[in-house]
Amino acid sequence: MKTIVGIATPMGFGGVGILRLSGADALSITAKMFNRPLKPRYATLGVLTGDNFTDTVLVIYFPAPHSFTGEDVVEIQAHGGWHLMNRIMQTAIKHGATPAEPGEFTRIAVLNNKMTLNQAESSLELINAESDAELQNAARLMAGELEKQVNSIEKDLIDARALIDAYLDYPEDLDSPELPMTQINRAKANIEQLLTTANHGQMIKNGINVCLIGCPNAGKSSLFNSLIGDNRSIVTDIAGTTTDTISEKITYQGIKINLIDTAGIRENATSVIEEHGIARAKSIIQEADILLVIVDATTREMVDYPKDKKHLIVYNKSDLCADAPNDGIAVSAKTGKNIELILRTIVEMATKTAPTGSMIYITNERQTNLLRQAQNLLAEINPHAPLDQISANITLALSYIGKITGTDIDERTLDEIFSKFCLGK
Repeated sequence: MKTIVGIATPMGFGGVGILRLSGADALSITAKMFNRPLKPRYATLGVLTGDNFTDTVLVIYFPAPHSFTGEDVVEIQAHGGWHLMNRIMQTAIKHGATPAEPGEFTRIAVLNNKMTLNQAESSLELINAESDAELQNAARLMAGELEKQVNSIEKDLIDARALIDAYLDYPEDLDSPELPMTQINRAKANIEQLLTTANHGQMIKNGINVCLIGCPNAGKSSLFNSLIGDNRSIVTDIAGTTTDTISEKITYQGIKINLIDTAGIRENATSVIEEHGIARAKSIIQEADILLVIVDATTREMVDYPKDKKHLIVYNKSDLCADAPNDGIAVSAKTGKNIELILRTIVEMATKTAPTGSMIYITNERQTNLLRQAQNLLAEINPHAPLDQISANITLALSYIGKITGTDIDERTLDEIFSKFCLGK
């Protein structure tokens, strides 16, 4: 078996850089570079040497099977210069290590049953998290909350199939079979419950897409700048200043919000550029989760928008008029009036139908697709169908469920999943 090596910290310069080795020769390779004996699970301070470098480092040895990968693992904490880290890695390779492929450490951990496949995917989501909601959900997934629900589904389906197969194998020894619909229906209900979290899960992962639309000079760009707390959009008194989309990510109450400023929409554009901007605005409207319909409170001119989409009417420039209609929020980008109320309302609108409590959210598209395929197979089950056909449906549904945690997975799928990881993960 090969011993792999990879740099676990991002490329660049920092106070500390970490290099990881995993495999049967991890300890012997380290001994050729490091001047101190290593005690398992203790941090040892010493000098690391190689071609054209010397560094004082901390080294930790984790013997198999009690390590991240389940193999012998050595982690070297050196000074975080990229060139130095690369020299350490090249020295380890000179002494017999093999450069790690993207995600190979985690892949070995999955193959050695140190974690499930969905826990591995959750670790990547934890690394890439950009909001508190993402962090909290990824942590619950890594703690095994999804496995508990998936295992419950698997158990019901395995029990149901066992009862059916027992009758198929020994029909002369058993009474007329009673189809185990209790287990099948319970599995269907649990799958459905998980799938209800998928839409909100995607919102947690990707953010709420909020599109600002309105007539020219309604104050969209001023409001956009106020919402993000920066002057990203150009603001002038000339109608039609914004001719392209401008986007920015912010977080509010732990939720990521993707704000998109668009060109003012009107019938008679004054230039080809403005025409393209209006066309792009109309296209983005279709992709938005929520529309902020910006209206100039002094003119009350409102742009046409799809009423079936979630939307919030915002009367801007309310500081310039005595009153505003009560079918929206009266704000002022100039004074900051009710700016936070807009953000709070966006989050409330987006999460109003979200599952409650400490439920986990399915944020992974691969897992969502597998659950849907299993759901479709179970939905096809007809109590009056031949028993071998029902058993086949259950077996195929089980294979999809098993691909979530990795109990039933192929090499090509593993390659695809771990290609998204960094080299040292």
